[in-house]
Amino acid sequence: MKKIVIVVTDLGNFKAYKLEKTNLNTPRLKLMHEALPVNGHGKIVEKVSDHAGRYHNGAHGKWATPWGEPHNIELEDRKRRVRHVAHELDSILRNEDVDGCWLAASKEINHQVIAELGPQARAKILKNIPADLTRIDKSELLDHFA
Repeated sequence: MKKIVIVVTDLGNFKAYKLEKTNLNTPRLKLMHEALPVNGHGKIVEKVSDHAGRYHNGAHGKWATPWGEPHNIELEDRKRRVRHVAHELDSILRNEDVDGCWLAASKEINHQVIAELGPQARAKILKNIPADLTRIDKSELLDHFA
């Protein structure tokens, strides 16, 4: 029997289950890896050191609003979390004990995670569902891949 891993992920959760057969030949899922992306939760104010987008204007001695270009902190944070999810998936798929993977990633990041994977890891993905199944009980998870 092939050794299959089922991975469900979004930008806030990553869970990998090992698909096993019981003595009665029924499928059973065993959690083998769970991770939260780096800086997955929190406010933007907690991530930057500047006080609410202001800086001290030495000429006037007051706090002034910046006139520089806006930075895409949220976009960069999203890209970083997608890369982290892809790295977690890649490290699981590099394991020689894993023959294949069933992946369920949320619709908005599914194609980005696949694009970040290497060709060997991408070849091990047997089923790919663009849906967020991270909050589904593991007893119901196999129904979505059938």
